Amino acid sequence: MQNKKYENSIKMRQITRITPQGRFCAEDCILLEERYTMEINGVNCGEFFCLPDNLLQLACGHGLAKGLIGMQDEVAEFMVDEDARGLCLRTSPAAEEKSRKEINAVFSPDDVHRLNQAFNRKCYLFHKTGAAHSVALADRDGILIFMEDVARHNALDKVIGEMFLQGLTPEGKMLIFSGRLAQDMIGKILSCGVKVLVAPGAPTLAAVHLAEMNKITMMGFVRKDHINIYTSPERIL
Repeated sequence: MQNKKYENSIKMRQITRITPQGRFCAEDCILLEERYTMEINGVNCGEFFCLPDNLLQLACGHGLAKGLIGMQDEVAEFMVDEDARGLCLRTSPAAEEKSRKEINAVFSPDDVHRLNQAFNRKCYLFHKTGAAHSVALADRDGILIFMEDVARHNALDKVIGEMFLQGLTPEGKMLIFSGRLAQDMIGKILSCGVKVLVAPGAPTLAAVHLAEMNKITMMGFVRKDHINIYTSPERIL
């Protein structure tokens, strides 16, 4: 049975399936992908192919990653033109600076495995379609934000955007990913300030170098009884 929360993200389609038992018609779940153009504070950001949900979060996260808005800004206006498939975000500086309490992010290996398992249980669209990427923000108590999308960049933008909208600070947090970490993803992560990253596979060498330069703790091959820590291992004790 399909989860009603994801009705607008999945469409059913008749397919031909071939297995050792033979060739037959079957119904399968296909992930939705739609095109939007995006404008942030008057800057044309081009086209995005994404799930048609959490679009404000997508715009905010992309704006932060590109330096078009600041973490202290506030949303002044957000419009979605469904006919033209356009997103328009306008922000304004915050009336006053929000104070931040510095909390060092330190996790145990058990924390990492527990949070990664909780993350995997939430990956509904991937388990249903095999086509979604997922990203989550967590602290030691559990998952704080979880997003899925057709593109890993979009899922990360949506998490960063929700952090911005909730006013969450990066201290004491980790980001958990369903896919590998490459240099372009680390560049986006720098915009939100989270210093601990968890992924199921290996990073690229360029990503490792960028994480090392910015004192980010990068973990890969996080699976049962196994963690590879590529940079800044002092946060995992």
